[in-house]
Amino acid sequence: MDTLIFSQSAIFRLQQLGSHYYHYSGVRHKLATPEGILDLLKAAALAQDANVRESYDAFVMELNKRQIESLSERGVTLRVPLHFSRNGAIRKAS
Repeated sequence: MDTLIFSQSAIFRLQQLGSHYYHYSGVRHKLATPEGILDLLKAAALAQDANVRESYDAFVMELNKRQIESLSERGVTLRVPLHFSRNGAIRKAS
């Protein structure tokens, strides 16, 4: 399996997601491995917790088309971001 490559901001969002998911479920994912990242994304897409959903949406908004396709090839179906959080709209950088 080749390496997953993310931007610095996407890595930050992924770390936030991992932390929020751990506090929500008690399950820790090893973000140093592709398998850990994939497992976290699959589990977080189904989570009902507001903090997890917010962090998940923020991470997905950081991805480009190539990264989304790469995750899809690995069996990760990304949930479409809700575009709104408790603190207001999540905006795409222009």
